[in-house]
Order: sequence, then structure tokens, then C-alpha cells
Amino acid sequence: MVARLLMTTLSSSLSRAAAAAFLVALAAAPLHAQQPLPIKYSGPATTAAITAGDLMTRLYIYADDSMMGRRVGTEDNIRATAYIEREVRRLGLVPAGDKGSYFQYLSTFARVMDPASSGTAAGMKLVPGTDFTGSQIGARSGAVVFGGMRGDTLAPDMIKGKVVVVTTPLATGGGRGGFAGGRGGAGGAAPAIYAGAAALVSVGPDLLPTVAPRPQVTETPETMVGAPVAADQPLQFTITPRVAAALFGQPVAQVAKGTQGGVLGVDIKYLAAPAPSRNVVAILPGTDPKLKNEYVLIGAHNDHIGFNNRPADHDSLKAFAEVFLIQGADSRPSPESLSDQAKWAQVNGKIAAARRLRPARPDSISNGADDDGSGSVTVLEVAEAFAKGAVKPKRSIIFIWQTGEESGMWGSGWFVDHPTVPRESIVAAVNMDMVGRGFASDVTGSTKAGGLIYGGPGYLQLVGSRRLSKEYGDLVESVNTEKKLGFTFDYEIDADGHPQNIYCRSDHWSYARYGIPVVFFTTGGHSDYHQVTDEPQYINYPHMADVAKLSFEVMLRAANLDHRVKVDAPGPFDGKARCRQ
Repeated sequence: MVARLLMTTLSSSLSRAAAAAFLVALAAAPLHAQQPLPIKYSGPATTAAITAGDLMTRLYIYADDSMMGRRVGTEDNIRATAYIEREVRRLGLVPAGDKGSYFQYLSTFARVMDPASSGTAAGMKLVPGTDFTGSQIGARSGAVVFGGMRGDTLAPDMIKGKVVVVTTPLATGGGRGGFAGGRGGAGGAAPAIYAGAAALVSVGPDLLPTVAPRPQVTETPETMVGAPVAADQPLQFTITPRVAAALFGQPVAQVAKGTQGGVLGVDIKYLAAPAPSRNVVAILPGTDPKLKNEYVLIGAHNDHIGFNNRPADHDSLKAFAEVFLIQGADSRPSPESLSDQAKWAQVNGKIAAARRLRPARPDSISNGADDDGSGSVTVLEVAEAFAKGAVKPKRSIIFIWQTGEESGMWGSGWFVDHPTVPRESIVAAVNMDMVGRGFASDVTGSTKAGGLIYGGPGYLQLVGSRRLSKEYGDLVESVNTEKKLGFTFDYEIDADGHPQNIYCRSDHWSYARYGIPVVFFTTGGHSDYHQVTDEPQYINYPHMADVAKLSFEVMLRAANLDHRVKVDAPGPFDGKARCRQ
């Protein structure tokens, strides 16, 4: 009955009336089996109780296509953090960001092409980013010569001082899209065969690829810009076929190698532009007059990896990942595996089964429903339980949604280096990253020896819980036992020297390096990890609700202790220390 009800809603949103029946069915679903859920869903308003329905309502908003993958340094991430800010403001939590707001802004800049860049081709004025693009800095001008396919040779005297124009096959070029010099024409020194040329220019498509800025956290943005290409080295950039045709007087496909053309000149400049990047930080004040000046912290990262410009059928990608990428981006299928026809038969069978249910759906957005939409909405759910519920903690609680984890734990690192409360007043922390899966069919990681680990009922990985404080690790265990939450904790991934290095791959490390006891909750990996298939319909909502309940109880227990959580690890702690699994 559950499957029949859910299957009818695969491609449509549920009405409010249908939502109630849906959630009853969801609660009745076996926790070890992945149930088919709708691609789109609009749920009822959330409540003070921690429920699977609340989490589903939130996650279908937060991991929707409209968020475009929430990549740090983009307006998409700003849109996502705006949703979180609206929620914590609605809950009446105290702002704990900058200048009385809920936002803590990072000093983040992106290296972007200066609009003052310019160019001309055979007397025609060029528009930066439209007619030419590149990420090297420099000014070059000269008569052009067609060098054929990139890698073909011309006599040294034919290229000396010239602008060499080449074509690049899509399958063999440098970087995304196959354009010489990687993303938009970067890519280090030009090959030695072009020594002496003024510039090396690739002919790209009619619509040049966007050179996506890579933001960096820096307090000295000028260092990001870089220096011009050395005068004795060719400047590399990309032009459109229209520009190439103007230079040679005919389409480039008709131009013979060695043909001389008009004059091409560019002046490419770069600058460091501010990139939007922010944490969301809110506080629930404690009730004890003295202990309220100490804090327990719970956080998750608000960003994901964005989107790409290569749409592909979602169900085909999903089928391929389930067979060949059982740990998602952490998988490295061997050539032998990829030539296994039986596995390809499994892929095709999965695609055929999906086709019987729905048409093909092009997809290019990495929604990050589990990574870390699940953690982000779970922190919201815990926040609402504290803000609206009857149980209030003695110590204050910090709720934080950290940005830039995918780029190197920027937001958590910024917060502990620039804390909005005294850092020494934070007595314990919980980090959540990917807490929405753990199905029995999910490969959640590997043992230190290399064996596969699978999820199942009550499955949860604990990382770092006793590395700084045995008391804190014991506290988590006792909460699970006393509250009869039914978790089976997996500590395998926390082993010293584990090759997957999970202890060093999420935001808990930012707190641990300052000696703050922290536990990392995660249901582990799966085939959708860092894939466009990480969408809300594949989440284990009842299990995620249990993780939220565990988190609530751990926070409450730590906040109500009559002493600070004892730190066993010897100090002093070094905020600049390198992480070691």
C-alpha cells in the first residue's frame, strides 16, 4: 500500500490534503528500504515536534533546483542562506552574526575578468567574455597565422612574433569543454612548439564557456590577481568562430594551415571582486544566569558544489552511479569493471525500469540533498524544537550554518578564527554532514582494510567523539541508550590513519583544532555523493528524524551538565594545526 501511494506521486507535488496521507504512509515504511518519493513536494508547515514530515518539507525547499546547487561565492548560496535566515528569525532566535544580524560575512573574493579588458580583430572591436575569454593576464597584438590543429607544428620563422590561431577538438582539449588552456584559456605555459609566438589562440564555440570564478577566503585579495604572462611567453586565450572568420575572411574550417590573416590584439586584465559568502549564526539563550554565558554549538554546512553545463538524463546517471559509483565521487571504477557487460546490463535494466514510470529528465544541478541539505535542515529542525518546545537548556545554544565546507571548511574556520562569542566559552559541539541516508543498500564507506560498509536500521557513523574527550563520547552513547533511540553507532570510519580521511573532511575539525570537544554525525556515503542525483526523493526521512532527536538530546545533555565537558587531549591547541586522521 505504501509503495502504491508513493508511486502515484513520483512526478508531481502533493496537495496539502494528500500530504497528511503521504506522511502516514512514510512513517509506516520500513526504515531499511528506500521508498519511491515524489520528485517535487510541498509539505505542510513545520511544528515544534521533530518529525520526518517537517524535515521533508524543509529539504524539498532547500535542495530544490531553484537553489542551483548552493555553491559558495554565488547568488545561489546567498538565496539558500536567506531561507535559513528567514526561518531562524521566525523562530525568534537571537542574531549572532555581524552587526546584530544573523549573517557572518567572510572576506571572500573571486578572480574575475576586468571589464576594462579589450580587444580588436581585423579592425573589429571585441567584447570581453563574448568574443574572447581567457584567464591569463597580458597584452598582445600581431598578425595572425593559422596553425591548424593544436599541437601541429609550423616553421619557427612562420610563428615568430605572430598570433597563432589553432583549433582544438572537444575530446582532447585542455580542461572543461576542450578549450586550450583549460577553463577559458588558463592552463600554464604554452607548449614549446609555439615558442616565439606573441599569442596562442584557440577557436572555441559560438558561445564561449563561462570562466566560473573560484572564490577564495583572503584578507589580501590583491594577491589573487596574479602577474602578466612573461614577455617572452605566448599569451593564451580563446576566440569565437565569428572572430576567427573575420581574421581570415572565411570560416576557420576552410582555412589551410599556414594561412596569414589580419591583426588580432587583446589586453586581458583581471581583478579581485568581492564574492558573496556568509555563515548564518543564531543563539538560543540559556536559562541559567551563570551558565548561559557558555555555549554548546550545533552546525552543518550550507553550501554544495553548484551545477554544470552538461545536462544528461537523470535516471541514466542514477543507474550508472548505483552500479559503478557505489560511493559516488569517492569511487574509482577500474577499466575491468567498466568493461563488465553484466554490469552494463544492470545499468540498462535500471534505466528501462525508470522509463516505464516517467520520461527522460535532463539534469545538471547538484542539489546536495544529503550533502549537506540534510544536515542544514536537521539543524533547523533542532532549532525549532528548542525555540518552540517546553524544554529549555541551561547553557546557551549556538546554531550555525557554515559556508564553504566544500571548498575547504571556510565558514567554520572563519567562525572559530573570528568568533562572535568568546571562543573559550564554547564547551562542546555537534557537526552534521550527510545525515539523510544510511539505507541497507547504501555503501557508507570502507573499513581501514578496504572492505565495504553498508547502512541499515539505526545506522549512524560517529567521528571524533572521543578524540578530545572521553566524557563527551560516553555522553553520546548514554543518550542513545537512555532515550532508547535505537542507534547502532559505527566508529570504523574514525580509525586512526583511515585512508578515507573523514576526520579531516568536514567542519568538526575547525572546532577540534581549538580543543573544543566535537562529535561528527553522518550516515556516510552512497552512490549519489557529489552527483547530480543527490536529490530529496532519495532521502531516508524517518531515519533523519531520529538523528535530529539524538542531536537534540545530546545538545540538551551537554547544555545542562553542572560542569564543562572534560577535555582529555593534552594542549596547548594550535588553531593553525594540520589535521591528521
